[in-house]
Amino acid sequence: MVANPMQKRARNAFLLGMMITFIVCALIGVLAYFLISNKDKAKQQEEGTLTYAYKLKVAVRSGEEITSDKVESVLVTEKAVPAGAFASKVKNKDTNKWVDRAFPLGYKSKLDLNAGTILSDSMIYEGEDISNDTRYVEYNMLVLPTTILEGDYIDIRLTLPNGQDLVVISKKQVKSLLGNTVGLELTEGDILMMESAIVEAYIMKSSKLYAIQYVEPGRQEAAVKTYSPTTAVQELIKANSNITSEARNVLQARFIKGLRSYIDADKNAYSASAQNNLEEGLQEEIENARAAREAYLSGLTSY
Repeated sequence: MVANPMQKRARNAFLLGMMITFIVCALIGVLAYFLISNKDKAKQQEEGTLTYAYKLKVAVRSGEEITSDKVESVLVTEKAVPAGAFASKVKNKDTNKWVDRAFPLGYKSKLDLNAGTILSDSMIYEGEDISNDTRYVEYNMLVLPTTILEGDYIDIRLTLPNGQDLVVISKKQVKSLLGNTVGLELTEGDILMMESAIVEAYIMKSSKLYAIQYVEPGRQEAAVKTYSPTTAVQELIKANSNITSEARNVLQARFIKGLRSYIDADKNAYSASAQNNLEEGLQEEIENARAAREAYLSGLTSY
């Protein structure tokens, strides 16, 4: 049966329309692909190439050590990371594949950092190496700041009756804190200095051995040590091997119960009333510090 010419023309027109539609759609698709591709390239050029960096998983305080469990590797654009950022992965030039790079150990934060911060070398510093003579030591006779916490950095200072305020130990991190007992890591030289200062605080009744906190330990340099044991103290330690233990007990009792220790010859320069005023003022200050510390700790445990 011969097809109707009208039907034939309609069918050819339909096929032609379908072909034109297909060609137009293909052209639109190709154009869209190139537009999107060019847009992505422009965006990548604008933002920079991708790289891997270390990001903090938790907040850290100034002076706190940043260990590997506190960081994670993230893929970010180079423009999103600060200058000097630590790379968590590097590209192998031969295989063009990313290779993991371990986070460097022994670094501490220069300032308080929030979780999510991309780490750079300007934010951290290398901590001190632990020497062979470093030991863990606890002290329970210091007058402590009200808000001192584990992880804080402190100086230990000795105030004498004549008004001198001397730095005995500088910039040591509080490794443990239980009530009024502070745990520190000290070298042999630091320990000997502390023993001398404890004895001196013991034999000079109106003296005070106390701790003071750093505000930004990551940025602040250690205070210069200004304490030097007197000859009398050194001779006393040599003559009595038990003097340090005795001094510790008396200073602890002075802090907790308000007991008084002995007076050495240096205090003779003051009148009896001046000595009493010094002793009473010091004891009141110690008691106030102790009460404020206990109130602060009580407030923490109530939450």
